[in-house]
Amino acid sequence: MQMSDPMKGVFRGFDIAASGLRAELQRSEIVASNLGNMHRTGNDKHLPYRRKAVQFEEVLADATQAAGKAGKGLVPEGVTIAKVVEDQSPFPVFYQPGHPDADETGKVLGSNVDLFQELIDMSTIERSFDANLTALRTYRSMLQNTITNMSK
Repeated sequence: MQMSDPMKGVFRGFDIAASGLRAELQRSEIVASNLGNMHRTGNDKHLPYRRKAVQFEEVLADATQAAGKAGKGLVPEGVTIAKVVEDQSPFPVFYQPGHPDADETGKVLGSNVDLFQELIDMSTIERSFDANLTALRTYRSMLQNTITNMSK
């Protein structure tokens, strides 16, 4: 009979919460990029800035690898950014003759970044950060209580 390491997987809770923090940090960088480029315009020859968004993906590990013994199914390992996608919504059209990006008819294509959507995304990111930090603190407290109880 093979003994598995009793400490293996003890810190998995930290790893999962940390992966959420990393993913949200990457998401916040995308939102910052959207906000920084929201006034870039274009025309028929070159397009304005197109809003970007992230798609998350759950990271799973084979239970046999994670536990170091025979097991079935998958266990959570956290989350990651699967890909960054461009928002395909149409560009707003403005009539601004004399603008450097205006076409022959005076029309300018604006970016499809919506300030209010980006602010909502930032608020969601902030709440997700708070939730992941709370999970980290709770997990740390659980481990501390376990160690305290084991030493009695």
